[in-house]
Amino acid sequence: MLDWLDKVLGSDQEENTDAIGQSLEAGARTLVDLLAPGAMIEHEDCIEFPGQGAVRIWFIQDLPPEMAREALDAIYDFSGEIRVSMLVRPLDKAAVRAFLRQQRVAQHAEMVARAQRQMLPDYTKQAELAEVEATLHQLEVSHRPPKELCWTVALWGADRDELDTLSEKLEDLLLDADLTFFRASLRQEEGLYTVQPFGQNFLGHARNIDTRALAGMFPFARRTWTDPQGVPYGIDRTTGAWVIIDDFQLPNFNLLIIGEQGSGKSMFLKYKATWGILLGMRVFVIDLEGEFESMCRALGGTYLDMSLTSPHKMNVLDLNPDDPAAWMNGLQDTLAWLEIALGGLTTRERNVILTAAYERVMGEAGILPDNPSTWRRTPPRLSDLYAVLRADERRAAQDLADRLQPLAVGVYREAFDCQTTIDFAAPLVVFSLKNVHKDMQPLRMRQVVTFIWARVLTGLTPTILIVDEAWRWLSQPGAADDLAEMARRFRKRYAGLNLATQHGGDLSASAGAVVIRDTAAMVMLFRHGASHVPAVAELFGLNQVEAEELLGLDKGESILIMGPVHLPLYTPIPPDWYHVWTTDPRELAAMGHGCSTSRRSWAVWGSP
Repeated sequence: MLDWLDKVLGSDQEENTDAIGQSLEAGARTLVDLLAPGAMIEHEDCIEFPGQGAVRIWFIQDLPPEMAREALDAIYDFSGEIRVSMLVRPLDKAAVRAFLRQQRVAQHAEMVARAQRQMLPDYTKQAELAEVEATLHQLEVSHRPPKELCWTVALWGADRDELDTLSEKLEDLLLDADLTFFRASLRQEEGLYTVQPFGQNFLGHARNIDTRALAGMFPFARRTWTDPQGVPYGIDRTTGAWVIIDDFQLPNFNLLIIGEQGSGKSMFLKYKATWGILLGMRVFVIDLEGEFESMCRALGGTYLDMSLTSPHKMNVLDLNPDDPAAWMNGLQDTLAWLEIALGGLTTRERNVILTAAYERVMGEAGILPDNPSTWRRTPPRLSDLYAVLRADERRAAQDLADRLQPLAVGVYREAFDCQTTIDFAAPLVVFSLKNVHKDMQPLRMRQVVTFIWARVLTGLTPTILIVDEAWRWLSQPGAADDLAEMARRFRKRYAGLNLATQHGGDLSASAGAVVIRDTAAMVMLFRHGASHVPAVAELFGLNQVEAEELLGLDKGESILIMGPVHLPLYTPIPPDWYHVWTTDPRELAAMGHGCSTSRRSWAVWGSP
């Protein structure tokens, strides 16, 4: 075979090979040619690449001893094409120690000289001396070599105008982070080389930094949220790690969930309620749309249809015998319910007529304000209170009796003139208001709130109250005030309010809504429409990237906010749970007809 090749190529094989190589070399493009721009124009404070964009370089001259994580995140997540270079190299420990000792001696001498001249102390110099002493101490104790940081930032823009606009925003963030920075004037090319992955500092600007401060500056240095007794809220979309949070270890235990219809709010609430039951919590749900029925029955909970014809009854005059102030609190609860039922009360009606009528009707039932042993007796019913008012010949009492008549002895007596028949023992209780007319919902809501308070005051079992579609209540001052009272006081009762609504504006609909918003330790933001994003971003301090992300979040994706911490989450729903929880009419119809595609639709959100 080799002989045949020699005959084909002939004796001039080497000469032909050299000629071919020379001809290719003349027009060949190397890797550098492919990567390098066609032209580069260097200006004083930026570099322009005609037809491709422009770049500007900054170097960080000084930084505070400890950087705030939220300030760094705002820089790293800047809404522009940004490149951050942090080059770190160890310094000679002996040289640094000698330099610091010189500084200490010089500052001591200056302070002594000022004292001898009877001058006031220079507090700036005192602070610098304290910092030098602390650095020397750390240098001796840690046995770690000191380090030098070259921190360089490059920002790209489509053209110089866009670059200037973005530069102003970035420099505002650098100022907010308390950084001392400069544009690399007349040295932009060296700065551009520095931010490349060459591992070299071509600018020469650097400052010393300790290991602890440096460790908190890297973008991947994040706290992992893995509380052993917590609920797995979801997977961090940036790190892939599970975020497991114990609500009851936070400053308060309240959670707000905001997102448009179909974004996954109700599904997440069912997910969290299920985990709450599995972890031994007590869970109450106020269900406006009947979303939680299948979940409740699957978990063996108590599902209460609160319609006016329901067999589940709640006595307006019930007392909680475990409450040390049961009689007086029962009076206040009854007056609050009557305030709604009778369309408002005057001061005389409330404090003179109704208070006396309550005291009389309770006394006739043998329930006395100063004898707690009587508080477990069967309470009177609404018709008994009506009878006392009707027997009162005063005109105001007769007017109250007329207004109370439909509820106590009239057409609505079956719903409100009754003894309580609800099971108190179940760990999961769902109050469904789906079949309650909107005009009667406030009355039922008040009864439910009273019932939940009575259970929360009993023992210190960790408790979650879930309120779905809360927009209905936040616009009503009475209901919003009741929820706000829970938001304020639940923490001391080992309970948390978990509230979901569709728009951030719902949380400004009343004074009570504002209290609920301001007392929440956590906020979960699901997908939003474009018209609502600006207000939500301003309300919860989102940066531009997070605000834009709200528009395109998929089902089950959210942004979890805990003070300065913003976590991009994805909550995977197990497929075996999804078909029990879903209320999507299309999915229900598909499952009802045995359509195999329905199972695949569950798994879209059910797979991480």
